[in-house]
Amino acid sequence: DNGRGIPTDIHEGEGVSAAEVIMTQLHAGGKFDQNSYKVSGGLHGVGVSVVNALSDWLKLVIYRNGKRHEMKFARGDTVESLKVTGDAPMRDNGKDLSGTEVTFYPSVTTFAHIEFELKTLEHRLREPAFLNSGVVIKLQDHRGAEKFEEILHYEGGVEAFGRHLDRSKTPILKDVIVIRGKKEGIEIDLALWWNDSYHETVLCFTNNIPQRDVGAHLSAFRASLTRIMGSYIDAAGAAKKEKVSVSGEDAREGLTCVV
Repeated sequence: DNGRGIPTDIHEGEGVSAAEVIMTQLHAGGKFDQNSYKVSGGLHGVGVSVVNALSDWLKLVIYRNGKRHEMKFARGDTVESLKVTGDAPMRDNGKDLSGTEVTFYPSVTTFAHIEFELKTLEHRLREPAFLNSGVVIKLQDHRGAEKFEEILHYEGGVEAFGRHLDRSKTPILKDVIVIRGKKEGIEIDLALWWNDSYHETVLCFTNNIPQRDVGAHLSAFRASLTRIMGSYIDAAGAAKKEKVSVSGEDAREGLTCVV
C-alpha cells in the first residue's frame, strides 16, 4: 500500500520492533489506537498475524522515513529481524516512497488448496474500492501465460456502488438517494433506490467489513423505511383511497441499498 508504513521503532513493552509485534501478536493492529485511523477494516486485530502464522514464509518490506526496511518470517516465527536494507525510492513528486509490502506463501500443510480464486479476490477488493471513494486498488494475476490486471477505482462512494449493483436493471428513480450522518461517534453512509425488479438487494458493511448475516443496522433501516413509507402514503391518502395496506415487503420490492 501507499500508507505511512508499519512503525519500525522499538516497542517499549516488548523490546522488539513494533513491526514484529504487529506481525506476530494478536490484537496489535493500529485500529486499537483511537487516534490511528478514522476507519479500519480489520477483524479484531488478527489479520496479518494469522496470515503470517499460516504461511510457510512471509517477507515484509516497509518504506518509512526515507528508508527501506525488511523482515522475514516462517510459519509465524521471525527468521530475520527488521533491518534497514537501503533508501526508499523517490516518488514522481520528489518525495520519499512510504508504505508496506507483504509477500507470503500459504502453508501447504495447513490448507488443502492454496490456489487463489481471481474472481473471489476481484469481488472482495471491489467492495472497499467503492466504499472508500477515490482509493485505487490494483489487482494483478501473473500466474498464467497472459497477465491480468484490473484497476479498481470509483468516485462517488455508496452512490456509485448502488448504480453498479443495478447496472443491468432499469431504475425507477433518476437519482440514488444518499443519506449521511453522525451520532454518538457512529457514522452512517447509506444509498438506496428502486428498480423494476421484484427482488430486494441490500449490502451491509461495518468499517468496510461485509455483514453477510446482516445486523442491527439493517434491521433499523428496514423498520425506518417501512415506517416512513407508510407515513407518506397515509398522509397522501393513497392507502385509504385504494383500500390497501403497505407492508415492509411492499416497500422493499425492487430496492437496492448499500448500508
